[in-house]
Amino acid sequence: EHGLNTLEHQPQKIAAMEANWNTGPNVPLVLFALPDEAAKENKFEIAIPDGASLVLRHSTSGVVPGLNDYPGNHPPVFPVFWGFRVMVGTGILMLLVSWSAAFFLKRRHSLPKPLAMLMVPMALSGWLATLAGWYTTEIGRQPWLVTGVLKTADAVGPVAGSHVALTLATYLVLYVLLLIAYLGVLVHLALKAAKDGDSSPLPGVMNAAMSQPAAGE
Repeated sequence: EHGLNTLEHQPQKIAAMEANWNTGPNVPLVLFALPDEAAKENKFEIAIPDGASLVLRHSTSGVVPGLNDYPGNHPPVFPVFWGFRVMVGTGILMLLVSWSAAFFLKRRHSLPKPLAMLMVPMALSGWLATLAGWYTTEIGRQPWLVTGVLKTADAVGPVAGSHVALTLATYLVLYVLLLIAYLGVLVHLALKAAKDGDSSPLPGVMNAAMSQPAAGE
């Protein structure tokens, strides 16, 4: 539904997300490519035939807008194209890892070591997917602040560059501190579980559940 809304109100963003240069039917769903804005083509493209038309128009012959219809009025293609794929790819990976973990916990009450090790970097996957999504959203709306009404360049106010830099630096410092605090809590919990000798994949939870008598006993 969100994609259909974007297609209606920000078609140039959809065109950039799909790296689709020419408006037309039977548009493929590009899985991998290196968009070249100068040549207006995709290099090393790997795509599913008719996929974009099917997803966006619910028909393989559905017409999908192309970037060439918006000369000078579409966002930079490379970051939008890859931001969207990082977001979706990370989300799919999160589902696969969580489903795999649920399967092993249900069947074996423990996680294989490779999966347990993979869970460590996956702690940051939500942050990565969110950041990639914001890149797609905010870069994808360019050069418009309000599509078709107000361009970003026309909305620039009389604020000194130093003030903008200070605000940005403050946000960056704040987010770095939050990230450090988040990682610190994770490390603390992991070390506490190791010190207490709790080897269960869910410290204190799985052991408690396993110690409960079954119904009817």
